[in-house]
Amino acid sequence: MLNDDLIARYNEEFARQLLRTALHEYETLIPEIPYIKGLRGNALNTFLLATAQELALYKAMNTMGKSAEEAWEFCHRAVRLHAAGIPKWKKWLMRQLMFSRLVKTIFARRARRGERVRFGDFEIEYLAGDGSAFDIGVNYHECGNLRFARDHGGLAFAPYICMSDIALSDALGWGLIRTQTLADGCGHCDFRFKKSGATRVTSKTPAVQAAIEKIRREEAGRGGPENIKKRRLEFP
Repeated sequence: MLNDDLIARYNEEFARQLLRTALHEYETLIPEIPYIKGLRGNALNTFLLATAQELALYKAMNTMGKSAEEAWEFCHRAVRLHAAGIPKWKKWLMRQLMFSRLVKTIFARRARRGERVRFGDFEIEYLAGDGSAFDIGVNYHECGNLRFARDHGGLAFAPYICMSDIALSDALGWGLIRTQTLADGCGHCDFRFKKSGATRVTSKTPAVQAAIEKIRREEAGRGGPENIKKRRLEFP
């Protein structure tokens, strides 16, 4: 079944063509997705895969005369739907592990050393939280997602891709606070995490910030993101 939102906004033929084009774009991108070895690379590999999927949809929509904002609205909804399908026990476990004493100790040790750790095209600086403003934090000084988008014709869409973290933070209880990204043209991405806190993500790119505010208003009007209806998005 095709996504009802695509059909409602455009029409069924447009939706079918869009999904066929997006699938073709994704198949082209798959061999180009970097792979980061080791346990620490698992999460980053997941993010790179998601970036490729969102980039494929953007490129398909761009080919069909649609804007980056329109592409991101559907990407955002897809992330919401995916996150809604994660079992509650798994969300709880992921949150507990992320904010565990072990993880906080590792972050604090690396922060004291002033380490910048490189994983593939990512360069990450770890920050120890104060337990009040945030629990753990990282600064991304280089980002593999941004490089992948830039190298494959998606630089204009890159600031939108970063906003996928909003839906993930809401669903997983990350309490993400972020005010800038490399994709916005800033010197680094400032990720701060507060267990079960409110997600507070903004963008320095005016069009992206406007899109964030639009989505928030629409979701608030529907009673919040948790009330999203599940619909499958399948390629024909």
